[in-house]
Amino acid sequence: MNKKTTIILFIIVILISIFFIYKKIDLKQKSNTGINPQSSVVLNEDLVLANSFETKILNPDDPYVKFDVKYPYFKNASNEFNLKIANLIKDKMEEDSNASKDNWLSRFKTQVAGDNIPEVPTNEKDKLSFFSDFTIIQSNSTYISFILKYGGFSGGAHGYENNVSFNYDIKNKKDIELKDLFSDNPDYLIMLSTKSREYLKNKFAVVTEEDKKNSDPEALKEYVDNMNSMIDSGTEPVIDNFSVFTFTPDKIKIYFEQYQVGSYVIGMPEIEIDRK
Repeated sequence: MNKKTTIILFIIVILISIFFIYKKIDLKQKSNTGINPQSSVVLNEDLVLANSFETKILNPDDPYVKFDVKYPYFKNASNEFNLKIANLIKDKMEEDSNASKDNWLSRFKTQVAGDNIPEVPTNEKDKLSFFSDFTIIQSNSTYISFILKYGGFSGGAHGYENNVSFNYDIKNKKDIELKDLFSDNPDYLIMLSTKSREYLKNKFAVVTEEDKKNSDPEALKEYVDNMNSMIDSGTEPVIDNFSVFTFTPDKIKIYFEQYQVGSYVIGMPEIEIDRK
């Protein structure tokens, strides 16, 4: 082997060594920056992506009801899922419109002298009302989870509110049921019942020192007994009592309806529980 050939081989070995050294450094840098060359999965995605949904607004003209309606449309979800949301809120609007008309005309027909109730409201502020709005917990490339609140005043002693939850697996195009979030815990309803009762009783079935000073002991005992009874009934470990929920990777939030776990004055309690 002559001197020229030896030099050429030496140069080739040096170049090959430099190539592998560079490759090793490059892979290490990618690893340190969190980039995995073997994976295309998006890591650390936000729970709610701002461009994943849009807000739909409805305020149709109605002779008896003032409407203020908002609901979401999800860009990554199926048409069937979005239609389910839209159809539900439109059905509730129609129900409220019919109830409001019936109640208004009943007041009109049974009014006494001096009431001056017209057959149809003459201005917007006299109309009955219906609203809807929503809070999104998740809306990303994998899951949708949100709560839709609707209600209003269609006549009667006071207004009303209801919650409906929607939980959806985008990749598999299917609804998520409560049991799907506790696949490793067959007693999840008992767990939810126990934790809910503990939270609600500590919040509502209690009396303060001020209460003791200003109220009859028997009345306070009756109040606590009634609250405990209503909470126990509304948190029985059955699926219907926990059917309104939203979730994140770590938590589940349960939404209780009016009168489910107490009187009207306590509102619509919510409780957040660890999934693990």
